[in-house]
Amino acid sequence: MPPLTAPPDLGGGADLDRRAALKLFAAGAAALASGCRRSEDMLPYRDMPEYGASGDAVLFATALPLAGAARGVLVESRQGRPTKVHGNPDHPASLGSTDVFAEAALLSLYDPTRSASPAAGNTPVSWSAVADVLRQATADGGEGTALLTGPVGSPTLARQIRALLDAASGLRWFSHRPAAPALEVPTRAAGHDRVQLWPDWEQLDTVVTLGADPLGPGPAQVAMTKGWTRARADRRGTFTMHAFEPVPTLTGTKADLRSPVSPAELPRVARALLAALDGGEAPADVARAARALARARGRAAVLPSADLPPGALAAVAELNRRLAAPLARLLPFWHWPDVPQEDAGALLSALDEGRVQRLVVLGANPVYDLGAPFTDRLDGVRLVHLGHRQDETALRAEMHAPLHHPLEDWSDLRAVDGTAAPVQPLIEPLHESRSAHEVVEMLRGRAGRAARDLVEDTWRARWGERFAARWQEALRTGVIADFPPPATVPDEPPAPDDAPAADGDGFAHVALLSHAVLDGSHASNAWLQECPAPLTKQVWGNAASLSPADADRLGVAEGDAVVLRGRGAAVRLPVTILPGQAAGTVGTTLGYGRSAAGPIGSGVGADVRPLGPRVEIEPAGEEGGLVRTQVEFGQHGRDILRSVSAEDPGLETAHHASESFYAPWDYDSPSWGMVIDTDACSGCNACMIACQAENNIPVVGPDEVARGRHMHWIRIDAYDVPEDDVRGFQPVPCMHCEKAPCEPVCPVAASVHDEQGLNAQVYNRCVGTRFCQANCPYKVRRFNFFDYADSQAYAHLGADLLQAARNPDVSVRGRGVMEKCTYCVQRIEAAHHRASREDRPIREGEVVTACQAACPAEAITFGDVADPESAVSRARDDPRHYALLEHLGTRPRTTYLARVVPPARSEDG
Repeated sequence: MPPLTAPPDLGGGADLDRRAALKLFAAGAAALASGCRRSEDMLPYRDMPEYGASGDAVLFATALPLAGAARGVLVESRQGRPTKVHGNPDHPASLGSTDVFAEAALLSLYDPTRSASPAAGNTPVSWSAVADVLRQATADGGEGTALLTGPVGSPTLARQIRALLDAASGLRWFSHRPAAPALEVPTRAAGHDRVQLWPDWEQLDTVVTLGADPLGPGPAQVAMTKGWTRARADRRGTFTMHAFEPVPTLTGTKADLRSPVSPAELPRVARALLAALDGGEAPADVARAARALARARGRAAVLPSADLPPGALAAVAELNRRLAAPLARLLPFWHWPDVPQEDAGALLSALDEGRVQRLVVLGANPVYDLGAPFTDRLDGVRLVHLGHRQDETALRAEMHAPLHHPLEDWSDLRAVDGTAAPVQPLIEPLHESRSAHEVVEMLRGRAGRAARDLVEDTWRARWGERFAARWQEALRTGVIADFPPPATVPDEPPAPDDAPAADGDGFAHVALLSHAVLDGSHASNAWLQECPAPLTKQVWGNAASLSPADADRLGVAEGDAVVLRGRGAAVRLPVTILPGQAAGTVGTTLGYGRSAAGPIGSGVGADVRPLGPRVEIEPAGEEGGLVRTQVEFGQHGRDILRSVSAEDPGLETAHHASESFYAPWDYDSPSWGMVIDTDACSGCNACMIACQAENNIPVVGPDEVARGRHMHWIRIDAYDVPEDDVRGFQPVPCMHCEKAPCEPVCPVAASVHDEQGLNAQVYNRCVGTRFCQANCPYKVRRFNFFDYADSQAYAHLGADLLQAARNPDVSVRGRGVMEKCTYCVQRIEAAHHRASREDRPIREGEVVTACQAACPAEAITFGDVADPESAVSRARDDPRHYALLEHLGTRPRTTYLARVVPPARSEDG
């Protein structure tokens, strides 16, 4: 498989047989488990690969699944060890950027609590025993046997299941999809039950969302965020987005006009928009949105939530038809027309009817996802589970066997928009696991064929004699170019109006996917558990969000505990108060309350799935244990998160003091700086986890976070914007001040300025006085109160195997050392070395920081501020440019562009 040439900030490599190197690396798996620091335990290469001689990284294209759908990535490999995930610019689901789940995939790969071998209860068994059990399940034609999977986006796996169903005519295939992508909604179109809406952002000037969150977490988040960002940047002042939603979302926060409405009101808004488009009366905010849609006819779309009732969805479909919306209606990525699959509801019915005596669960966790309605029906059912870890379903199964991590596996995968991509391994399997493709072959009684061969069979049958060249090209680029797009679904027929929804007693309950653990499938990942929720900054758990008015009415304050009761279930959660939330609505987050997610995810938060759509709320009269990285969201009269109008984007900037106690600095070119566009930042946290992966930043655990000791080098502050009743986002790394207050107070000169304008931290000088931290007005410096990275790491995070995930170019800091953002100095130095070897200056754009590379909103610009033609210099010339707390005279190198308030905010028509 040919490696891709590394981008300028990472180095390059030559084409070589990587599989040979991986086999040698696999021979040292025991040494890897002992930790990469112990070089005496590592086996050397017999034949040094050319690309490994210099230590440069090599990138390989692959795809990572999220909720079953692909996001194309480039994975950095160093001598056969994956160390960093980057977005693949050639793949439409990533376009060069990543999300938090892709960045955190490395930690999941090296997780020492992954299942290591098959077991029957507490008894280890062989894979031959697993294959015998699977073969017996289909030996009689599969009668009484069911296969349950998650959403299947792999053409090869779908082909195998089709062959399995043909061979075992009594077998039934069920799939469960607990985390559907944004804009995958029910449809009444003949022959279909779900449709994936896919907006063409390049052709959109006005978007109205009805409870939908296209910028929120899920497999389409990066593509949707890219599309929204570019539409807004290209048509600033004309592109507008209006959001009607009950609970604040990332989409609503970035909307130009946002109206909080209860879930019961959303169908009425849909019908009112349709009436207003015909000239009828409507509430003011609905009428304004309708006028914007009418003005942009042909370049406008309405995006609905999947929770809208059929009549409201039909009204939205009619709106989009009349608007000639540039909005494709696609079959979902998991839909395979020639393979009969049923949903989890049909499985419950089959269990009720006694038609399932044997259930094979492949890559799903129905005990947690479906809860009591599933577990209450398991009596007398023989359950076999195949997954990555001993989760809730594995503990109920008579046999469990581990699957490969996606970075160990061969496969293929479709993205939400239907784009197909190859999946290739970056490392030999660390444990006695198998591919899902091999498992399906075991069900067919055909064990023994490798996953790579099975995947290649799919594409060899398609390409024929052209297979070799096309397959190599697909592996190189990470995209299968000629795979047909998914079929389009015709407009749905009209539906009768739904009965008006009654508000009912209690509170409307809106449960959203988690920005950190999604549907709970990522609960065992510590990077994600410690990743703050964008709007509340909560970590290590979920909460019940209330509007300020409802909190006052209930007599609860931020952090107080409440008990939510619904459908006979009771859940205790802390309260968080959100401006802009609809009155009479409580928001919660899915994916928590896991009982078998390893030492990281077990017992974190509460499971809100059983509560249903309406709940009663009762104050518990005690603290709720709310753990947050930010506790205050007001600006207290300071102009921190600035806004400008689209008509007059200029800012009045403070005049820097002409006198200073600091001596002037003279910088050699290049001189580095960063500009962050707060108008573009969507608060998705991709930059934070990318920085954590790149710079070996440890997890400290909930107790330390509660003490204010979180370690992230870049944080995303959220601030209340009272005039809009929302919260805005401001990423804050080290400011790299030219007049840095941290430098003169360090008694050992550990905080110093270098010749490129960087505020450097010399770890081996630091004695931990923390004077620099006290003197920093931006509070961006982090102190290792304990040996967070190793001996005193949280839970199992000091395990030797996890050291393989560390970036070898960045030192691991120990107890008593201060650390902070370095502008990815290791990437800067790598660029200097390359430029020196080639006898040239560093090129514009050659250095890309980890946060900049990850950002799907393209909100971060980095480069040489001494070059007036550089992108960062042009950004600093933008009239929206300002420095944070510039009146202090610290001259920060990290600066900002203000949020833009479009004309729609002040327009009535």
